[in-house]
Amino acid sequence: MGHAARDKQDRFRPRPVERIELNEKHTGRRLIAAGALLVLGAGMLTYAIMGLLAPETGWHTVTASANAGPTSAEDFTFFYQSGSKAETTRVTNLYTGACQRAYRLFHSDLEFEGVVNICTINSRPNEALEVDAGLYAAFTAVVESGRRELYLGPVYERYDDIFFCGDDARLVDYDPRLSEDVRREYAGVLTYANDPRAIGLELLDGSRVRLNVSAEYLSWAESEGITRFIDFAWMRNAFVADYLAGELAAGGYTKGTLSSFDGFVRNLDGGGTEYAYPLYHRQGNDIYPAATLTYQGPVSFVRMRDYPISEQDLQHYYLLSNGEIRTSYLDVSDALCRSAVDTLVCYSRERGCAGLLLEMIPVYITSDFREESVFALAEEGIESVYCQDSVVLYTDVEARLTNLFSADGVQYAAKQIIP
Repeated sequence: MGHAARDKQDRFRPRPVERIELNEKHTGRRLIAAGALLVLGAGMLTYAIMGLLAPETGWHTVTASANAGPTSAEDFTFFYQSGSKAETTRVTNLYTGACQRAYRLFHSDLEFEGVVNICTINSRPNEALEVDAGLYAAFTAVVESGRRELYLGPVYERYDDIFFCGDDARLVDYDPRLSEDVRREYAGVLTYANDPRAIGLELLDGSRVRLNVSAEYLSWAESEGITRFIDFAWMRNAFVADYLAGELAAGGYTKGTLSSFDGFVRNLDGGGTEYAYPLYHRQGNDIYPAATLTYQGPVSFVRMRDYPISEQDLQHYYLLSNGEIRTSYLDVSDALCRSAVDTLVCYSRERGCAGLLLEMIPVYITSDFREESVFALAEEGIESVYCQDSVVLYTDVEARLTNLFSADGVQYAAKQIIP
């Protein structure tokens, strides 16, 4: 197998010990790779409401209880406007429980007592299993969309080791752009992952699902050491955001806004608070705060981008010394990462993050960006914002763009695009 000489039974399995070591020792090197690439704080791309976080406003950051153990709260920031200490306690307890359940439900490596999760389903193919209503809703969204990224589990399991490599030379074991051997191995997975006759989730009554896997795929998977057939992978927090938002809304706690470090936002606030969503644009090795999108009311945002902005992002990005960037956005046709533009932000008042993402994937994960694609999204009630050169382009006739960047000889302008 050339340089990518991992044992056949172990090719599609991660190396957890190595991941921990490299994450600790090489974070700094990877952040400063690619020369002058500017790395921004994650908080700059969430909501600009920090000025509201004063005692008299009632706004504060809700954090999950440490006693709950690992939870999805590690990936999210939750701002909430509480009317009393008692309400704060109640919303904190609800949020903690929801984050714990989400963490367990969407976990692809571990099983938990009394929980049927992604790992459980992978370990019991061709068996009908009852799942939590939130996980069933996530599966329903994927099945109804017709998207096949969920079935790239074996590829994600191995490819994600790229983001924990200590130096560029190690990428050849995982990167299909650098190794024909790896490309052929991933192609073997894609033969099955893209074939509904080989693998597919079947939605059954009573919140039950069955992961149908053909005998041929099962036999091949066993020979290759594959045990992870499905995985939400980099998409997970879109579904988790919707799950958490649903739990909060069901509890009556909607005076808040929830955002993940990797670009998924659910604003639940139906009041009159005005929010500001910062828009960024990468030009070469420079990232500019291009503009601010101001809005009110419940809305979902999804941001896809081809560059890291925080240390936490290094779970999904690797900066090579030659300036190239590897991302988690794999094209389901060949397992190569692709980004049509540097940043694409889409939002909707009708859809959740998962629904937005599933519509954005074919628009963003492609080599060629087509303006007609965002027009098609707009017809479905999904608005888009992106930049070309120093122009912020947007589809929403009601969009309010302010704070257009102007400094160091760079001047941004805003322009609505119309079909």
